[in-house]
Parts: sequence; structure tokens; C-alpha cells
Amino acid sequence: MNTRRLLGVAFLTAFAAFGAALVLSARARGGDRLPAEVERGRRGPASSGRTEAEEKAVEAASTGGLRAAEDEDAVESEARQELRDLYGDYRPYFVRGDFDSDGRLDFAQAFVRREGPEPLFDVAAFFGAEDGGFRPSVWVDRGLLLSGGDLSIDRSVLVVSEDVEQDVSRRWRWEPSAGRFVDVDAGAGEGDEAPWVEPDLRTGTTA
Repeated sequence: MNTRRLLGVAFLTAFAAFGAALVLSARARGGDRLPAEVERGRRGPASSGRTEAEEKAVEAASTGGLRAAEDEDAVESEARQELRDLYGDYRPYFVRGDFDSDGRLDFAQAFVRREGPEPLFDVAAFFGAEDGGFRPSVWVDRGLLLSGGDLSIDRSVLVVSEDVEQDVSRRWRWEPSAGRFVDVDAGAGEGDEAPWVEPDLRTGTTA
């Protein structure tokens, strides 16, 4: 009886040692890493605040001497700090919304021209596609001085503020029939200007 018990213990010990050796061997080959799709799922948004799908769309538009504008491109001011305190995750040059009211999330991104005596910005919108990605960029406005400004959303209207201190802004609405963004206030005469609505969203997050 004791002999059988000793043999059983010896067998179990040898089996455990064999299993441990397999685990160590797998780790040495990188076998302890998660599958790529699991790794992607665990990663959060990029430091820019953009998701992987948004990053892909932005990279595709970053051609012709353009790069995506980042938080560091914004000139600090008292008004900007107040916005940061108010909204928390405040991204001056990136904002989400539903511009075409189709129920899919869109986003707008400002880009900086790499060459020139002073930083000039171009603003593009990206419409959400059925496959979860984004359609090619639609350019909203170009050649702007946005170092002191930001992007925001007023319902489905994209608000491009050239100076957050002075509230110097232009409001852009998507016009499907024209296939472009149009200036909401264009053509408004003196005393007939459209009433200003305080933007209710400066940046958005995805679930």
C-alpha cells in the first residue's frame, strides 16, 4: 500500500514538473502573449483621444504636408484653462458628433500645415460608415489661425472658434444636397444675424 502511494506521489510530481516545463517553454517563445485581437480590445483610445478607427481615418488624410493637430498646438489662455476645467477631457482640435443625423458617430479633426511662417490649420470632418470605420475626409475650412481656438459641437453644427478668448467663431452645417458644409451665418445681414447658441459639447467619448 505504501509502495503504491509512493509511486502515485512520484508520478504526480513528475507530471507537475513536466507541465511547469511546458509553461516556461511557451513563455520563452512568447506564448504567454494574448492573441492580437484580444490585445487590441484591451487597449484604450490613443493618447490623442482618438480610437483606432479614427486614427486610421486621420492618418489617411494626413497627406500633402498636413499632420493632425494635437493638444500641444493650442496656445494656453485663461479661457482655455476654464474649458479644460469644465469639460475634463478637453481636446481643442478633435470633436465627435452626428453631423449628418444618420445615427452614426462622426468626428471632426483639425490639421496643421507643416510649412509656413506661422501655423495654419485645415479642418476636416469624417462621417461614420456602416462597417464601423469612417468615410474619406470632407474638408470644412482651410488656412485658419486656430492656435488660440478650438472645435466644438452645437447639436449637429460644427463650431470652429478661431479665438476662445474672444468667441470668434464660424458655424458649419452639413448640406446633403450640396455635398458640403455650409456656413450657417452666411448671408445674414446686420440685425438679422442668427441667434448664438452656446455649444453643448466640446469633446465626445465613445462607450
